[in-house]
Amino acid sequence: MAQTLPNKDGKSAVEASETDSVQSVQEQLSPTDPDVMYHVMAAEMLGTEGDFSAAAAEYLKAALASSDPGISERASRVAVSADEWAMVVLASDRWALLEPTSLDAHRLAAGARLREGDYVGAEYQLAKILELTESDPATGWNMVTSLLAAANDAIRASKVLNNLLQDFDAESNVDSLRARSQLAAHSGDLDRAVELADAAVKNAPGRADLLAWSGRLAVNQNNQAVALKRYQQAWELDREDSAIAMAYAELLKRSNQVAVAQDVLAQLPDTPDTRFARIVFALDVKQAQTAQVLYKGFYAVQYVNVSEAAFHAAQSAELLGLLQEAIDWYGKVTGERALRAGMRRAYLFADLGEIEQARNILAQFRIQTDKATRSQSYQVEAQILQNADLNNEAMDVLTDALSALPEDTGLRYTRALVAVNLMQIELAERDLRQIIMVQPDNAAALNALGYTLADLTDRYAEAENLIFQAFALQPEDPSIIDSMGWISYRLDRLDEAEKYLRQAWLLLRNAEVAAHLGEVLWAKGQKNEASSLWQLGTQLDSDNEILIKTMKRFGERP
Repeated sequence: MAQTLPNKDGKSAVEASETDSVQSVQEQLSPTDPDVMYHVMAAEMLGTEGDFSAAAAEYLKAALASSDPGISERASRVAVSADEWAMVVLASDRWALLEPTSLDAHRLAAGARLREGDYVGAEYQLAKILELTESDPATGWNMVTSLLAAANDAIRASKVLNNLLQDFDAESNVDSLRARSQLAAHSGDLDRAVELADAAVKNAPGRADLLAWSGRLAVNQNNQAVALKRYQQAWELDREDSAIAMAYAELLKRSNQVAVAQDVLAQLPDTPDTRFARIVFALDVKQAQTAQVLYKGFYAVQYVNVSEAAFHAAQSAELLGLLQEAIDWYGKVTGERALRAGMRRAYLFADLGEIEQARNILAQFRIQTDKATRSQSYQVEAQILQNADLNNEAMDVLTDALSALPEDTGLRYTRALVAVNLMQIELAERDLRQIIMVQPDNAAALNALGYTLADLTDRYAEAENLIFQAFALQPEDPSIIDSMGWISYRLDRLDEAEKYLRQAWLLLRNAEVAAHLGEVLWAKGQKNEASSLWQLGTQLDSDNEILIKTMKRFGERP
């Protein structure tokens, strides 16, 4: 199965500020010597040009030469955006040294060292976090837990935690008990996690967060009664905690106590996000009228954050099928969500048949110098054109985009998929091979090329090699598993094909996998099962071209 890449989120590499100019950076940072500012300006220019790793390196030079913690902080965040974790370690250590009371600095330094496998250095930074949060141990231990839970080596992470427990004499501290419980759960030892959570609840029965954690563990163990009891206790202690209320309402819904669940949610503070959550819940339990009433509240209530309210109102309108109202709401969104809102407006105009209006909106994003935003606008436009069966126009858009952004892998990958739809196999192969040449471990590109060769040519040996490389990189990806099944079928290894395709179907129930598995079953003489599977596929996506063509080839009616 050809695999699609997720849309880019539009963020520039200098994550701390998407639109900072060199001038604004100079204004934000303290005056310093010319060499330091030279590296700062060079970093900003490189970031603007899209060379994010080089930008991170220049910022690191500035950080190491400056005593300004602001420069070290920015260097740390730029390195995170560039995915240069060795640089993050150096920059965040410098930041923590220059600003020793900054929790953010120590947290980033600890996380970077854990990511790089330096557990000794991470332990030092984690201890600093606990020292800074001595008056608020819940925050400190939660922070430590979240960092250790993300570590790659659970055994070494557990050893670090034990050392911290001893150093801070926190063996029976309820926050440390919860920390150990969370780490045990992350390691898969649910029994130990429950034991530690129960101990924490026993020592502090009036803590809503501990009760909620105990309830969450009960959910994971499929213990509905205990989960309900714990979440009810937690909710009664803190009825304004939205996470607790949402989880409790979901459990009540599963117990067919919908009215009680609605009452729980109704007691939350009325904010844009809680109103939206209540609308989602009402629609989920088939109470469209309740959802409509809640939605109308967006017009009546004067929320402090107008943009936030507009965004959630727009999402609600979409769910209710009020597309024009959603467009209007999205038009009122400003700030960090403006890009996402603009993209949604374009999609909605296209859904209403106003393709040119959608394209005009997307063209406005290209006035910006941010390459990621320009790339996303091109990809969204191409998707809109494809959805309207305007594949040639989509190809023209992507070709123009690549003329402007020739190094953009996402654009090239998208053009390759469009080329396959237009049966321009040579162009698709050229684009995918160019991606693989630059990114030899790009599983999506390897899979897309392998699947294309398996499906549309007789170059099966080459296709199998490519798909196998993708499978070795991402063995649990259902799209790649589907491709493994399809190439096995093309090579007449039917039992092997069925095994892979059944696995893909378990992971990803979509029409294309149904088409492939059904064809293999038909070839093995299991025609009734194949026919039933195809019919199920049509229920999932009645317009799927691959499924429709497959059924017609075997004389089945879609």
